[in-house]
Amino acid sequence: MRGGDDFSLFASERGPQCRKRLSTNSRMPEKTSRSTSVVSKDLTALRSEIRFLGGALGRVISQLEGKETFDRVENLRTLAKARRAGEAGAGERLAASVSELSAVDAVNQAMAFTLYFELVNLAEENFRVFLLRKRRAAAADGKAKATARRESIEAAVQTLKAQGVSAAQMQGLVDRLNIELVFTAHPTESKRRTLLTKLRRLAEILRLRHHPELSSDIPDAGRVEREIASLWLTDRSRVERPEVTDEARTGLWYFDTTLFETLPRLQADMEAALAAHYPEVKAPRRWLSFGSWIGGDRDGNPNVTAAVSADVLMLHRQLAVEKLRQQARELSRSISVSDRRDTISPEVRRFVKENRSFSAHLEALGARYPHEPYRLVMNVLRGRLARSVSELGDGKALASESVDDAAFLHVGAVREMFDVLEASLLGGKSAMLVDGELTTAINQLEVFGLHTARLDMRQHSGAHEAAVAEVIGRPDYPKLDEAARRTVLADAIGAARPLALMALVEFSAATRHVLEPLRLAALASRKFGPESLGIYIISMTTEVSDLLEVQLLMRLAGAALPIAPLFETLDDLINAPRVLGELVEQPVYAPLLEKQGRHQHVMLGYSDSNKDCGYLAANWALYRAQEEISAVALARSVKITLFHGRGGSIARGGGPAAKAILAQPVGLRDGGIRVTEQGEVLSTRYHDPDLAHRILEQMTYGVLLGSQAAQTPADVPASWSEAMERMSAASVAAYQSAVHKDPQFLEFWRQATPIDQIGNLKFGSRPTYRKATQSVADLRAIPWVFSWMQSRFNFPGWYGLGTALEAILADGARGKKLLREMHGAWPFFQTLIDNAQVTMRKADMGIARLYSSLVEDEAVRARVFDLLQAEFNRTEKAILAITGGKQLLSGEPVLLKSVELRNPYIDPLNYLQVELLRRLRSGGLDKATEESSRAAIELTINGISGGLKNTG
Repeated sequence: MRGGDDFSLFASERGPQCRKRLSTNSRMPEKTSRSTSVVSKDLTALRSEIRFLGGALGRVISQLEGKETFDRVENLRTLAKARRAGEAGAGERLAASVSELSAVDAVNQAMAFTLYFELVNLAEENFRVFLLRKRRAAAADGKAKATARRESIEAAVQTLKAQGVSAAQMQGLVDRLNIELVFTAHPTESKRRTLLTKLRRLAEILRLRHHPELSSDIPDAGRVEREIASLWLTDRSRVERPEVTDEARTGLWYFDTTLFETLPRLQADMEAALAAHYPEVKAPRRWLSFGSWIGGDRDGNPNVTAAVSADVLMLHRQLAVEKLRQQARELSRSISVSDRRDTISPEVRRFVKENRSFSAHLEALGARYPHEPYRLVMNVLRGRLARSVSELGDGKALASESVDDAAFLHVGAVREMFDVLEASLLGGKSAMLVDGELTTAINQLEVFGLHTARLDMRQHSGAHEAAVAEVIGRPDYPKLDEAARRTVLADAIGAARPLALMALVEFSAATRHVLEPLRLAALASRKFGPESLGIYIISMTTEVSDLLEVQLLMRLAGAALPIAPLFETLDDLINAPRVLGELVEQPVYAPLLEKQGRHQHVMLGYSDSNKDCGYLAANWALYRAQEEISAVALARSVKITLFHGRGGSIARGGGPAAKAILAQPVGLRDGGIRVTEQGEVLSTRYHDPDLAHRILEQMTYGVLLGSQAAQTPADVPASWSEAMERMSAASVAAYQSAVHKDPQFLEFWRQATPIDQIGNLKFGSRPTYRKATQSVADLRAIPWVFSWMQSRFNFPGWYGLGTALEAILADGARGKKLLREMHGAWPFFQTLIDNAQVTMRKADMGIARLYSSLVEDEAVRARVFDLLQAEFNRTEKAILAITGGKQLLSGEPVLLKSVELRNPYIDPLNYLQVELLRRLRSGGLDKATEESSRAAIELTINGISGGLKNTG
């Protein structure tokens, strides 16, 4: 394969340019100018790297598969470029060339383009790392001290200082700051952990080629080609669906390889920024942390049992303990202070004396290093940590009520050891040794504890309803109205006592599936500490009784997790403020709320709301819900933490994190925020320490500014809100008419997208559908978005928007002026419009038409495709009328160019996928051919995802 001499430009981190804003309190960052010559030079280096990798891949293909395979790759690429250039008949020739491929040839072609995108994405990521390190080095050298790095923690602190935030206000702001990122196993990550490791190794090899001074082992081109050959010969697909514990290990891979290293850097950034601009303000030890749903999310996943959750909790603990043991080992070597050279506190001497007989090994160390007490303290810690894991084995000990709680080491004991060590060092000449490894270890302990990430639990409200009916002996309970349910539940909660372990066996398997995880939560809180667990989320919450049901079940199980409703559909988002207000006024719920410091979590679903009512209506419903929930909480003196269930694609709430936060900061009044990090987002953001650091500092930047802005939120003009209400109504009508009321639309979707193949992929342990009926309502939002993305419609990210905008543009010049005003001065509306531009640019209605050819009924095919094409055209025309651009993304030339240059390499994968889908659906293939065809389709799914940088 050629080196892609015109393939890719670095896609800028910047979002679409922000113009005049609604309020200085909610201001989003303006673009900053950079030297054109420097940027051009850097981009030239990136292009050179891509050419090198493309050439290496071409040589590998020729060597492994023969020149004929390589020539086919070049032919498809050339025809795709010709088609994009408008050459007559190029598309037909591309389709004909693809149709001539055997199943085995199709696998090789799909592998070629898929691997090419993996290499290009790797080059772009390396380029980002290069730029980040370059800017950090310039700042360290004093060349960039006047202005902090854009969207950094220091930039936020500088901005707050310029806004007149006092030191006392700043102290209050950072004390309230609580960012929690929650990893999920939602099946959008198409790469196996094996591939992630291989790509990371290749990335390091490429960096060493450009910086040979960093190693005596300078990799040559041959080594790069060997790594590419290894990638070529490695299966992309999994033979079986991963088990939940496999998914947990993949999630923990990011902590092991990246996040334990990254978090102390962020703490140092926070401390340095405050020291520079607010020297009297003290940074909190813990303001950014992590949670996980992997092993705790039971909604529609029968594979997540209590035993699995126990195993996952143990995996979390094992990693945290091992990381802390490594730090303790380094500290035992680095803090080799002699009591003959410095004073040692009595507390340290007492600790050493009391623990000298902890083990024979420690006795030997004491004899060998009699004057180095800090070394002995750290070795005591290492021994305790090792024993806390080795004596317990897997999760069975955690789930057992017979294992003595004293066998479990709690984080408080470790923190006390560090406190004693730190105080002693600060009290003598060794104070300067506190910085460095000890500070890093303390910071890691504060963030990751002995649990790595807090494990959330989630279950569907329907499962709770059925369990409650059984445990209270009321088969008629599901038929009761809401008022009656609340009365029954209040009485049951008041009388409830924890059930004996043996009592659980009397219930049905479905009820045990609900109660057993709660019993585990009670045991884990006692044995590992409450910090090992997060919150309990109720999917599809519609009423107050949904939360009271869980309160009852927790009381019966002896658990005490914070309970969070998840509002997902349009109706539920509209009703959310009412439900929250009525909940906090329930006398039976009041003790639980008081125990939590009158703090309530509320989760908002971005994915299912979009699937329910479409892009614009979902975004507006989420906006209104956040405002009204915050107002309800404020009026009732309740602290609120909004939990944003965002996905990777824009249709599921994706996009630049800081920009999304600043588009609506009202939910940050109390300084807390939770955000899900799903699927391919993990590998995109957290596989490299520098990239992870950048993502996390941008998130912190947005939350710091948003938290301050939320203290005095700006009023939105009534005319803007009224316009949004009109547009939302028009958008919902258009969306529901197609998706929910037209049965032929679903027929079109099933046949014009690879939804069946996506459903059969072994990306994750969770089934594609919640129920066997396989309706859109029962389909999970991820495969819904995934299937439309693969077929290049990108339907969920724009459908209904054009109809909505036209409802205002129909008012003539007045309507157009209003929308332009909203886009220019309202961060929320600008984000909504500009994110849609990105989605539509990644769409391709020409390729989508190719997929529509798979629809068997010609009348259905023509009618539905024309419906989609008309709305796409309507949306594009309306957006250009608002932005004044000549084409979508014209305000983002670098991003636009990147999308344009990727397309000729994505198109062959789409043509391959359509041809293979046609063959499979026609039937008559022998077993070997069918297996090869399915393997090729899976490769195209991976490749298209890599090319678009989106799955679901």
